[in-house]
Amino acid sequence: MSVTVSRIKPEEFQRWLQQPATQRLLALQAGWLRDRVAGLHGCHLLYCGIDPQPRFLQRARIRHSFRLGLPWSAGCAEVDARIQDDAWPLPDESVDVVILQHSLDLSRRPHQLIREAVRCLVPEGYLLITGFNPYSPWGAWRWLRNFSTRLPWVSRPVAPARLQDWLTLLDLRLEEQFPCAHWWPLSAGSEQLSRRVDRVLAGSQLLPAACYLMVARKTVAGVTPIRPRRWYFSEHPFAMPVPAASRSATGTTRDIT
Repeated sequence: MSVTVSRIKPEEFQRWLQQPATQRLLALQAGWLRDRVAGLHGCHLLYCGIDPQPRFLQRARIRHSFRLGLPWSAGCAEVDARIQDDAWPLPDESVDVVILQHSLDLSRRPHQLIREAVRCLVPEGYLLITGFNPYSPWGAWRWLRNFSTRLPWVSRPVAPARLQDWLTLLDLRLEEQFPCAHWWPLSAGSEQLSRRVDRVLAGSQLLPAACYLMVARKTVAGVTPIRPRRWYFSEHPFAMPVPAASRSATGTTRDIT
């Protein structure tokens, strides 16, 4: 297993979690994720993300939920196992639902991370992803702080269109794309009013949003079985059709003369 050194230190991640803007983002996304998780069924749910206490998982109608932590979250949240971006200690097709909450944004190998998630997902399983939108006012603000070493500016957001291409290549069907956090991280005066503005604007396509939520489902390509021919018709105009097994045994056809 290859070991990838994270460019984001756990201390920096812990500092970012304590900021009021980050707490507001987690609270907003918890509500949106809770609404979608509540309608999913299965045996196993995997969470890998930035929320140290994802309470919305309690609304899931799934028997077993567990959490995996990436290197940048070490010491910041209780998880069931620590993993690398490109190597998950899980068998193929073993999880019904996978939630990646901004994990792609903070990963050095986002494409490998999502490949591992899809590998572990059962056929017809669900993949939920939240990410930053680089083509938004927040993305422009991040570009102005390109040389910063602080979160969230040091993140590497994956554009929604690019992520859709990845999902298509990995045989996933996009079920929903939900733009959210239009006003975040700006403040509307009070914390309560700022959250209300974001909830009202959630889902709107008129304004670019700072974040997005995607729901994709793993598809399984159908296979059409090739049925053996029961009868063989000779090219001779007066030939009688015979069972294909008889022809394979004798190598000839019976003709009416």
